[in-house]
Amino acid sequence: MFSDVSYHNEMAGLLSFFYIQGQALVDYIRIPLNASHIDPRIHLFWIQPTRSGKTIAWEHTGEVLEEIGIKQDLFSTGTDAALIGSWNKWEEDGEQHLELIEGLLSGKKALNFDEGSILFETKKQHLQEVILYLQQAMNPIGTRANTLVKHMKDGKIETESRVSFWLTTFPPQGVREVVLTKGVFQRVLLLIRPWPIERREQVSEERMNTAFRRPPEYDYSIDDFAKYFSLIRDSARERLINLTGDLTLSAWSMLNVDDKEKIVQSMMYDMFSTDDSFHPLLNAHKDHMYELVRLMDPQMADVVCAFIPNLLNYTVILATHMSFLDEYTNNTKVLGIVNGDHVDMAAEIIYDLYEELVTWLESEVELQSAAKASKARLAAWKIAYNACKIVSVENRQGDWVRKSEMLKTYGVQNGGVSNNTQFSHYKEAKEVFTEVAVGVSKFVQLKTEQ
Repeated sequence: MFSDVSYHNEMAGLLSFFYIQGQALVDYIRIPLNASHIDPRIHLFWIQPTRSGKTIAWEHTGEVLEEIGIKQDLFSTGTDAALIGSWNKWEEDGEQHLELIEGLLSGKKALNFDEGSILFETKKQHLQEVILYLQQAMNPIGTRANTLVKHMKDGKIETESRVSFWLTTFPPQGVREVVLTKGVFQRVLLLIRPWPIERREQVSEERMNTAFRRPPEYDYSIDDFAKYFSLIRDSARERLINLTGDLTLSAWSMLNVDDKEKIVQSMMYDMFSTDDSFHPLLNAHKDHMYELVRLMDPQMADVVCAFIPNLLNYTVILATHMSFLDEYTNNTKVLGIVNGDHVDMAAEIIYDLYEELVTWLESEVELQSAAKASKARLAAWKIAYNACKIVSVENRQGDWVRKSEMLKTYGVQNGGVSNNTQFSHYKEAKEVFTEVAVGVSKFVQLKTEQ
């Protein structure tokens, strides 16, 4: 169904399923990890060229979210108050009253950043703060790091965020530097997809073939998906309440958010168990990821390693989601058994994203390295030019140097490179020089704008 709305974006469609499931389970599931925990939310950052189906994909995802009663909102830009919240102040019968107006990052909802490129505008102070708030909101629910705090003249606002982020953007220039320096990008699932002309043409043909034709019929409907997510949510809540031993659904509904969170965390070690294959296969997945890193140069390896802890966390999260799906399809109650098969299925998704991420980062590094090398060579040619004897050229204004002398000087100054290398490097730098011939002799002049 997703692919008939957003053509050839199957991976985004798959992740949208678990994105919805993460929001459905967010109030009942904490996954123990490293003496703390992570939560079941999926935060997706989808980087793909414009007009390739990203925006319309949210329409389909949002339709299912609406059916199961999960709030959704859109963020384009806004103030701190819009994100964190603000105080509404008024006076009545001589008394001052304060009312808290919740911000976009407050509570439980699906939040769509349709133009995630604004996060790359790092020179704007306001947007730097937005990135910081997003980073905090993605931290595990129930931890202090997840609480967003804003001190205002009318009082402090503290906001716990249970928001799941769906961020999309085209690949902007300079994206790599932001991805590496902003922690928010190590907290999301990065879905990076090229969109070549051949695919655009194919999509255009498929779209045009739908003109005046009825849409296909499916074995399942949006209502069926909504029933599935609702059942999974209710089953998880029922299991949590049963594990407490003395709590009823009615009593649970009367508790405040903080008390519910304490119960969820106290029960998280009992909510799930693993079979004997879980940890060996999870570590095999880890080994596979680091094997790819060991083939890289140290600089690139260091860049990629910054993403691996988060990708491993998402492997565990997706394996947990797979266990719910598996138990549903086998017509059983939610038993909380996460096994090696679930790890394998999760790892297949994660490794696909990982390989695309590595390919993208490598291409960015290569482009950046080529640009740096070209800039360094231009600087070397200018040094060589300035070290040569200045001469005059008949009927030409300004100072000139003999080309042969400059090539020789460049070679000496750069480790004694060969004549062929000198000529090759000169071709790359030729645009910054004006060259003239007088008889058999050639002279060059550095262009004034250089």
